[in-house]
Amino acid sequence: MATFMEKDVLIECISTALGLTAYNNNLDHPARIELLELRNKLYGMEPEEINYKEELSFIKDKKAILESISN
Repeated sequence: MATFMEKDVLIECISTALGLTAYNNNLDHPARIELLELRNKLYGMEPEEINYKEELSFIKDKKAILESISN
């Protein structure tokens, strides 16, 4: 269960990860697509339906993948 603020934080984390890695990554990379899909899913969910810690961990993992192929 998440709060409205935590939902917003998750969406912001996704946007940050995508923005920081967009300039030198393939835009069709599976990790980018998964983050975009999660962002769209989060927008449509009520905060009570969101597992904040699980989703944040997922976002961090995908961000690490994108950063590793950026370098």
